Amino acid sequence: MPLDTLIVKFAAPCNLACTYCYEYASGDQTWRTKPKFLSLDVAKQTGERIRDYAKEHGVEVFKVVAHGGEPLLLGPQRLNELFRTLRESASPARLQLSVQTNCTLINKEFCEVFKSNGVIVGVSLDGGNEKHNELRIDHGRKSAWDKIVAGLKVLRASAPECYGGVLCVINTDHNPREVIDGLMSFEPPMIDLLQPFMSLDAAGEKRQELATKFGTWMIDALHHWLEHYSHKPTKIRYFEDALKASVTGLPTTDWFGPRTISYLVIETDGKIDLLDQLKAVGAGSAPYRALEKSVWDTDFTSAAGLARQLIAAHSGARLPEDCDGCRWSEVCGAGHLPSRFSAARGFNNRSTYCEGIQMVLDESKRLMAPLISDNLMPFRKKNLLATV
Repeated sequence: MPLDTLIVKFAAPCNLACTYCYEYASGDQTWRTKPKFLSLDVAKQTGERIRDYAKEHGVEVFKVVAHGGEPLLLGPQRLNELFRTLRESASPARLQLSVQTNCTLINKEFCEVFKSNGVIVGVSLDGGNEKHNELRIDHGRKSAWDKIVAGLKVLRASAPECYGGVLCVINTDHNPREVIDGLMSFEPPMIDLLQPFMSLDAAGEKRQELATKFGTWMIDALHHWLEHYSHKPTKIRYFEDALKASVTGLPTTDWFGPRTISYLVIETDGKIDLLDQLKAVGAGSAPYRALEKSVWDTDFTSAAGLARQLIAAHSGARLPEDCDGCRWSEVCGAGHLPSRFSAARGFNNRSTYCEGIQMVLDESKRLMAPLISDNLMPFRKKNLLATV
């Protein structure tokens, strides 16, 4: 499977200081050494690398996610210039542009930039009220809730066609049904529910307790979504993937584990990373994620090969030893890489959320059983990690 996505850091800093953020709150401070913003030169070089890669591999449409930090700190004019530069330099490959934002800075001028560039906007939002978003604070430790709601209101009114959905980092201390209701009140086309990025070292002795609490929370949220919102157009990717994968054995998202190298991360200085979420590992994360290459000296075919080698070097490309015999090992793949890490064994560990993931997949299979037959949808056993 070829690359189809780049996560491009448009901005290194952020105007919020969310307490769970893997970029700023986990101990990795490399963002401080980077340029504050992506330059037009780096954007142009990145676009040309996309052009060459797309031609080599026959990719017609390539996804570019403007990420950060907070991308909107650039201001609408500079943001527009970067989008235009990427599009023009990547031609004839077509770019599917999106931006992940905390929504606090959105105004009508930004909405015009989104519309003119066909940008899909993902909003970081942890629920439907200030309590659910209590960890989303500014640098003065004040709630960002009012600004988030105001920005989202402008987006939905001024550029509804650009509204792509919400990304929610779950907090198991909050009622899952209330969180789902709150998110649905903003009528998002899609919801991404993310487990907090936590290594085994960070979880410590409470790992199993955290995992079980995660599973209980997700199952309650799954039932609530099925009972009240499954007829709505809003998709919840984690649930849809768990339900399908529980019977097909073929997950399509990386929340259950690595599959193929389908995306890379470009930092503001043009350096290439395997997975920026590995910054959750802490101050020593660079050896596990940084390719030590940039868009100036490396094409994306070579970078993808280096990324595969880096995963393999730290035992991330195979099932951990403690997953042997698990009924879900081929589906779960031991979990998302940041949740598999320990200083002692690299990625040769089952996920911090192992028992919870098993609970979700067990319940998903139980729910799907009445809807399928073995003749129509045989369970496919396959070592999905072999393709990484």
